[in-house]
Amino acid sequence: MYQLEGKTGYAFVCWRTLLLGDIAINLCGNFLAIVLEFGFAICVRSDRSSESRVASRCRPTYLLRTYAEVLMMLLAFIAATMPSIRAPSLHKVLLIASTYSLRFSAAYTTLPVFNGPRSTAEVSRSMSASAESDVEIEIEKKFAVNDQTSAILKSYGFDVVQKEEFVDWYFDLPAPRWKFCLDDCWFRYREKKVKIMNNWGWRGAWQVKRGRKGTRDTDGMTTYEELQGKAAKELILDMLPETIATEPIELECKSNSQYSTHDIPYLEGGEQLVPFARVETFRTCWKATSTENEFSGLKVDIDKADSGYMVGEVEALCDGISSKEDVENEKEKIRKFVDLITRESESDDEAATIGKLEFVLMKESPDLYNACVKAGVINEPK
Repeated sequence: MYQLEGKTGYAFVCWRTLLLGDIAINLCGNFLAIVLEFGFAICVRSDRSSESRVASRCRPTYLLRTYAEVLMMLLAFIAATMPSIRAPSLHKVLLIASTYSLRFSAAYTTLPVFNGPRSTAEVSRSMSASAESDVEIEIEKKFAVNDQTSAILKSYGFDVVQKEEFVDWYFDLPAPRWKFCLDDCWFRYREKKVKIMNNWGWRGAWQVKRGRKGTRDTDGMTTYEELQGKAAKELILDMLPETIATEPIELECKSNSQYSTHDIPYLEGGEQLVPFARVETFRTCWKATSTENEFSGLKVDIDKADSGYMVGEVEALCDGISSKEDVENEKEKIRKFVDLITRESESDDEAATIGKLEFVLMKESPDLYNACVKAGVINEPK
């Protein structure tokens, strides 16, 4: 056992020298971490990707821990340099405690490696890799929502399974050169609010809902092919006209100024695309609690937009290889359930059956809305 109280003891001198060196190294490392954290905070402001915004919300926890470790090391430094003659016992306790604290801290702390701000291309590639999925067929029908809706859903054996908050950005070529919307192809970037450890942030992915112009049912039933991530981006870039893909569009994009206070998502290779709508949504998801329920394969979403507009939708998902007969069976099941909900809710508000996006277009982009109605991709409300 080393004699720590001995002021000139060789073991004590070696121990204290090593400890002071360890403290100095760790202090420098943590000060460097703090500097890099501030550099990250500055650079992330110029990166408009959702991944960077999620990361920026997760950094404060790490930074706070770094500050605490710097304070602990300063106390350890004081303990290591304290005159042992005045307080030998306290010196011994603090010296041993600080040594083990430093070793515990080193085991659970990793100095962040800062490589500068990531390019939006790198972020886009990483996001698409995680969001890529198989093609799905989405069948849905909207209905009006009122105070009776929740009770009606519960009476049919449905219960709330999830609540979500997300923001949808819809893109097309600048007006009046709309292309995708008029082909019933809706290209959007969806950012979902997610929780990572004890922090909230936003995680986004590119999506495409592609229908077939002129095949929308007269009762508002829609059938769309859904793609996400890499498949969605490749589809849109392939659909861009060659002259547009190779030559910049020299038009004043007024829609960009409309969203100047927001971080507009960016797609590499699709610089000509501009947002024409932004919709914030608070969604409550309902599903049947029993697999024996007649409508167990259906999901009900009750959406409330940031404008206050509310709408419900009953949907079913099929894989990309489902037969036409399977799709028609799901349609009939959805129609039956929506009819039951509508009949019991005693709602005659036909205008409320339009979607959130259609509502936004009617209010904010009437020219685009009228063009979509004329093209047959939106049913004009009765």
